[in-house]
Amino acid sequence: ASYAGAIDANSVPRITADELKARLAQHEKIVIIDVRSGGSYSTSPWKIKGDIRIAPDEISAKAKNLPKGALIAAYCT
Repeated sequence: ASYAGAIDANSVPRITADELKARLAQHEKIVIIDVRSGGSYSTSPWKIKGDIRIAPDEISAKAKNLPKGALIAAYCT
């Protein structure tokens, strides 16, 4: 699906789970966003502590509420 304000996913820098874990251990300012569908999120036993659930079609509208200057790490399964 395509969303208003969407960017090319290939242009977004990626980090591994280990890199994210290391940055969190160094207390970097990071916002973790779970972008899975509502059904996938609610039935999954796998969640990252402190993450924020935002549906893909809501990201553009909610982006203005995310902390400025933080690394934004979005994930799905």
